[in-house]
Amino acid sequence: MHDVDLLILGPLIVTMDKNERLIEDGGVAIHEGEIVAVGKRTDFESQAATETIAASGQLLMPGLVNGHVHMGDSLFRSLVEDLPLEPWLERLWTSERKFVSYEYVALGARLALAEMIRCGTTCALDMFWFPEAGADSAIEAGFRLVTGPIFFDFDSADEISNEDRLAAGERWLARYQNAPLIGPCVQPHNHLTVSPERIQAAHTLAGSFGALFHTHCSETTTEVAATLEKFDRTPVAHLEEIGVLDSSSLLAHCVHLTDDDFRRLARTGASVLHNPLSNLKLGSGIAPVARMLDAGIPVLVGTDGPVSSNDLDMWTAMRFAGLLQRGEHRDPVLTPARDIVRMVATVGAAALGLGGVTGSIQKNHRADLILIDLNQPHLTPMYDPYAHLVYSVGRDDVCSVIIDGKFVMRNRKLLTIDERAVLTDTRALAIEIKRHDALLSRT
Repeated sequence: MHDVDLLILGPLIVTMDKNERLIEDGGVAIHEGEIVAVGKRTDFESQAATETIAASGQLLMPGLVNGHVHMGDSLFRSLVEDLPLEPWLERLWTSERKFVSYEYVALGARLALAEMIRCGTTCALDMFWFPEAGADSAIEAGFRLVTGPIFFDFDSADEISNEDRLAAGERWLARYQNAPLIGPCVQPHNHLTVSPERIQAAHTLAGSFGALFHTHCSETTTEVAATLEKFDRTPVAHLEEIGVLDSSSLLAHCVHLTDDDFRRLARTGASVLHNPLSNLKLGSGIAPVARMLDAGIPVLVGTDGPVSSNDLDMWTAMRFAGLLQRGEHRDPVLTPARDIVRMVATVGAAALGLGGVTGSIQKNHRADLILIDLNQPHLTPMYDPYAHLVYSVGRDDVCSVIIDGKFVMRNRKLLTIDERAVLTDTRALAIEIKRHDALLSRT
């Protein structure tokens, strides 16, 4: 075999390939960011490599895919608490408008990226103001990110006028269409904050660039009631009737669905981004994920933003994604652990347009991998790796993270983000944000 850049020997490999192989005492060869061979450790005895890692006692799996996040909101974590979604958003948006800029969004993105990498996330779908700040920060950190222009009908924090928003979106997509590690996505906030005509225009724009289409949908009963009053149909029905639901569509939340909604989602091939922690914390409800899976609707797991879930820990989100359905339906066989792992690996990658790139450990895929230290009391013994991943593993068990063949965290040390500088700058900004919010509270 030809020399390779990196050889990982000895881990238990959870491949998530088409056969979902588990390989004990395995080996993976990586060259120029690509996985070139996967097998048993003994298959690589004659393999020469620039670097070889002994990974016995560790588990190697695809990096986690976070299906829905607002990275810039990491600057506002715990600022707004104990309110229903609609007034909660109004309070949050007031602070965002005051402090959001390219520089501040980039700072929030770096903070979020550091948190996500530390927990083993290697790819995420981000919706926030100044998406170029998120994209630039992800490129700098070596993180795989799906993002793109956002759409609102009201005056917004990015100072793009409603008249120029479509053209600005086109310029954004043209600028980043060949950017490394960046996947394009067009993102109207939701159908109540964006007119049907603008949503249709956003969807057309996405299609012209081969981009994904991402929006919030059916998150609360208040939203559903307002949609019925305004359009005389549910949010899902509204989106399909205006022609924007298809296999490139990603709908965040979908907590409150009718029988007709399920049929529409299954028929169109749209994917659902399930955010169990955010939905619980905001009192929005429990999404009917088990029924979605039965209907063949692709479901991803996301954390949502750090102000709605307060956490970007995908392991906790995975655990709740499984447990909630069992508790809600009093059925211990719903949402098996392997299904949950699929949501954050193969299903997540495929829905984000990256099914041939990441989400599994197989030849010709890019090397987006995480190593988990199994030499822990809470991970010993291990009979079912999938159950361990969903119900036992935590973010502190992730010891190393590789994205596109490069280490971004090694032995718990971040390599592509100056974590100390990010924390120092965030704490300084937080003083200003807190002072501004206190003034708001008094008025």
